[in-house]
Amino acid sequence: MRAFGVFGALYAAAVFSAPTRGSAQRTVERSARAAVDSFFAVVARERWDSAAIMLDLARFEPYFKRVVRDARGMIPSRQMTVEDLMAEDSTMPRAVAEWHISQAKKASAGGPFNYLSYEFAGIRDQHDLFALTVPAAAARWLEAKDGRTQMREAWRRGNCSLQKLPDFPAPKRTVLAVSVVNDSTAYAIHTDDQFGGDNPEYLSFGERVIRMHRVHGRWHIEPRDDLFRPSNTSFAITDCR
Repeated sequence: MRAFGVFGALYAAAVFSAPTRGSAQRTVERSARAAVDSFFAVVARERWDSAAIMLDLARFEPYFKRVVRDARGMIPSRQMTVEDLMAEDSTMPRAVAEWHISQAKKASAGGPFNYLSYEFAGIRDQHDLFALTVPAAAARWLEAKDGRTQMREAWRRGNCSLQKLPDFPAPKRTVLAVSVVNDSTAYAIHTDDQFGGDNPEYLSFGERVIRMHRVHGRWHIEPRDDLFRPSNTSFAITDCR
């Protein structure tokens, strides 16, 4: 009888605790899904500062520090002059040398730090970069990753008229499923109406995965290059002239 009583107590504990564990799991999943939905909502409205605080900034900071360190280590070289070019080739006419130098200047019009604007929207040189805080850098990084920003920037770089700048709508992003690994890690599978779907012509497009980390009771999005779009896509506009 005593053995039966112990077994009965253990069975009852298992029965009554199972719904509790299931309920707790669903609560965690709902909170993770709500975090992703909120993130996509502020991204759609291009509220980059609000979106940045939803990122896992502890994981973004090492990347940002590396970019700053690399920029500090870059020493711009002196631009070659017409005289330099003619000294290298004594047979080159001055007019030809001037043409080559003018082409080189056009190619480097943005300066040696022109690449920064592709990583951080609105950042044109190292001084702008060094002035950023980690949250501000994350906001500019998110903005630069957004397809609307990239299309506008491509429009600008293509010497297109700003008066004819088309409206670039935000893609509709949909969270398909959330999987909770443990109390601090979860994954969200999502797609959008720009790169999603079952089009067999684009085998690399479709669903993508977001990893999240819960810190102090709040879910944060892990920063990744393919957060908004497949990493193998880019936007370009030929010269509008």
